[in-house]
Amino acid sequence: MLKRGAAGLIASAASVRALANVAPLEPIPTRQLGAITGNDPIQMERFGRWLGRTQDHDLLAFDQRNWVLFENSIGYVTSLGEQVLLRKRRVQWSVPVAGYGAYESVVAGQHDDLYQRAAQAILRCYTDGRSRICIRPPWEFNIEDQSQGVKSLYGVWNGRLYVDAYRRIVNIFRRTSTRFYFDWCPAVGLGEIDPELCYPGDDVVDVISCDIYYMKKYADQGKTDNGRSIFYYRKGQPRGLDWLDQFSSTHHKLIGLSEWGVDSDTATVYTEMLAGWIKGLGPRLSHHNYWDRTDGEVNSRISDGSLPAIADIYRRAFGAKRA
Repeated sequence: MLKRGAAGLIASAASVRALANVAPLEPIPTRQLGAITGNDPIQMERFGRWLGRTQDHDLLAFDQRNWVLFENSIGYVTSLGEQVLLRKRRVQWSVPVAGYGAYESVVAGQHDDLYQRAAQAILRCYTDGRSRICIRPPWEFNIEDQSQGVKSLYGVWNGRLYVDAYRRIVNIFRRTSTRFYFDWCPAVGLGEIDPELCYPGDDVVDVISCDIYYMKKYADQGKTDNGRSIFYYRKGQPRGLDWLDQFSSTHHKLIGLSEWGVDSDTATVYTEMLAGWIKGLGPRLSHHNYWDRTDGEVNSRISDGSLPAIADIYRRAFGAKRA
């Protein structure tokens, strides 16, 4: 009995030492400036050179069009992520549901293996053991023209369906690693379903963000105030920027703009005011990612000289140091 007890004490002491040698996870990073370049490694590097400083992270997205394309994109997207990490930048990983009417199949567990493979592939990109990994589960789920709109197979908007799917995805990632943290991201505004009906719970959300764009064909509306009116509309509209600020504060979460972009060189006041709003968040800001792309209905690329006034405002606001 004495020998067995001593052995147990020795084993226990060894276990304590092993636990003590495990490096604690780093805090969730804040004030991150990100670029969205459409999974384009050349444009990722160009953005940093144009800005005059390296972006803190790049947003990468798995293919959301259907499940086969999602699966086939895992290898390519994670290889891009490895390149980003080797260059000492971070990655924000956008993990979708794939195609219209996909939520029921996620809730039913039909894609658990796929999400587990995605989680494992992402985790393998990291050579250290303590950096945090940002995952954006299905985003812009509240708007009609997004394939991830949370509609049932019968075309009915359903917040409960989103909550159940989101929580299932998060739980799969958490079983893979405690390093993952999660960004809940509606599009700005009410859309087709109130985002609050789709909030999955404080226990599975670390950052509350939204996607917000200035699109000239919708935003100008004959006004000549360089976007001032639209900025104030975006602030005060139902589920707008004021709501994002208040809702995040109420739930004690960091705030993000996971996608933002401006496609009109006349929207100078809008851009200045939004940049000021972002910087004013201070340590509450998780991240803001600029859509430096020419597709997705928003040609807001600022790194190629096509929007010189907007580009100048962005560089003055964010080029010299972190937002």
